[in-house]
Amino acid sequence: AFLWKTYHVAPEYHQADDAIYKGLGAEIFGPMARLMNQGPMPAAAHYLTEGDEIYFGRHTFKVLHTPGHTPGGICFYCEAEKVIFVGDTLFYRSIGRTDLPGGNSKMLYESIKKELFTLPDDTVVYPGHGPQTQIGAEKRENPYVC
Repeated sequence: AFLWKTYHVAPEYHQADDAIYKGLGAEIFGPMARLMNQGPMPAAAHYLTEGDEIYFGRHTFKVLHTPGHTPGGICFYCEAEKVIFVGDTLFYRSIGRTDLPGGNSKMLYESIKKELFTLPDDTVVYPGHGPQTQIGAEKRENPYVC
């Protein structure tokens, strides 16, 4: 709501995360839920789907649908720069949580193997938090998906 009110920037996300965006299950975050419900939220400006391209400066990012952490989990892959922004799908030697509403362990493993582990090994992975890593290193050393 803050970004919409301040900058008039409407969200873009995968439609499968509509319920999460609208606050379904927010109560699991306790006091933090208040931050998630600070006034009416704008409708999605656009739903992102597998294969969409997003342009940022001179960079092109391909949207990869990676459900598991959430039903509408997505990652942003820039083939030219060999980088991917994965949010909470994959971490350095770990994976995203699947115990929250909408999470699904089997789907997360499948997403990682099908969408991420098919990228070149030297692709740099930028998770939502924690240190960066590379696809090849995670394929060899990540205990959750090896």
